[in-house]
Amino acid sequence: MLRRLTIKRFKSIYDARLSFGRANLFIGVNGTGKSNILEALGLLASALSRGLDGDNLESRGVRFSLPHLFKSSFRNTDLSPTLRLEAQFEHGSYNCSIRAGSTRSSLEFHSEELFDGTSKIFGRGPNGIYINKQAVNVPSDDLKSVPSNRGFWDILYPFAEVSPDFRRELEDFGDFAIYAPQTAIMRGVATENRIKEPLGLAGGNLAPAFRDALHYRATLSDAAVKEFDDILSLIWAPGWANSITAGSFDANIIPSSVSSSGLSLYIKDKFMKTNRNMLSTFDASEGTLYLIFVASLLLHPGTPNIFALDNVDGTLNARLVRQLTDKLVEVCTSPKVSDNIRSHQSFVTSHHPASLDSFDIFSSEQRVFVARRRADGGVAGSTYFDRLTPGENLTKAEWIEQSGGKNLSELLLEGLIPGGL
Repeated sequence: MLRRLTIKRFKSIYDARLSFGRANLFIGVNGTGKSNILEALGLLASALSRGLDGDNLESRGVRFSLPHLFKSSFRNTDLSPTLRLEAQFEHGSYNCSIRAGSTRSSLEFHSEELFDGTSKIFGRGPNGIYINKQAVNVPSDDLKSVPSNRGFWDILYPFAEVSPDFRRELEDFGDFAIYAPQTAIMRGVATENRIKEPLGLAGGNLAPAFRDALHYRATLSDAAVKEFDDILSLIWAPGWANSITAGSFDANIIPSSVSSSGLSLYIKDKFMKTNRNMLSTFDASEGTLYLIFVASLLLHPGTPNIFALDNVDGTLNARLVRQLTDKLVEVCTSPKVSDNIRSHQSFVTSHHPASLDSFDIFSSEQRVFVARRRADGGVAGSTYFDRLTPGENLTKAEWIEQSGGKNLSELLLEGLIPGGL
């Protein structure tokens, strides 16, 4: 998993260093850079896979605009030719500098370095290419023709001898994606241009993904089924539905204007007459669609082990937000029954105070960050991140006493968490 990340000159983030747990929450007012931290992670994942072309970035949920808009350009600072990312995993590290000039048609690598532990595996830069001959049996001359926007690891990983744990970390992070479900797409009244398996970043493949998750359930042990059903119960939290199935398009339930890939979801309203109690995603409540999306994401065996959710709780009331984030934190931090059910690491943005109450700020694996823009000190206007911590050497009982027994959402609403709202 990703433990630390240094970001320099990426969009609103001029210089930030963050240490992560397994479940990570970012809060803050609009425009402070919460989504930018997710896109920095998406850029890093792209660098560790196919590279920096627009299709690869967009397939991870990174908004691909003009290359020079990826790089910070604050007043009273020199405009550097590059932005930089430095990633520390549990078993190795990766660093890259990326050129993002106004005359370029795409982002391009200026330099890359990959370390397995402390052993350097490869490096590329203006002064040439370095290949650790003991780890990679590929002559450096064979790599001189690699396009400047192509990541070296994507080329070298079939031949590289790195530790299995580090290889798994790189594979996991290379699959990273930012999920941001959209109601119109999940309802079928809009289409998603690029479908990233299994769900689509915005929910364009929701029905097939949910069906496949149910098929996967049939292969699990009794203990894993119990865990699966516990996550699935998130869908029933609003209280009106008690059944969901995936089936072929039914013109008696779904309007003809709704697009369909041949498969649709049908949710049973337990309060309606039996012959008129099936609703499609077109008519189901918006909040329920978001819960189905998140449950499917957590349950599908094809979901990336490291992923982000961007403002997924915007349609939910406080109680449902708390239940959703409770489940997400539990899935990411509890002992695993099945590796395909339990995701390793998540990054979530939220505007809802209730999301904070799912996080234990005394846990090293659960971390809450407040995103802010600098008013003074450092580069004015740049994003920085404060991690919420209870204070040095403070016990949980002492913290509860000092906070007057109030939970994090109450402290936030009362203005006692600066920059949170």
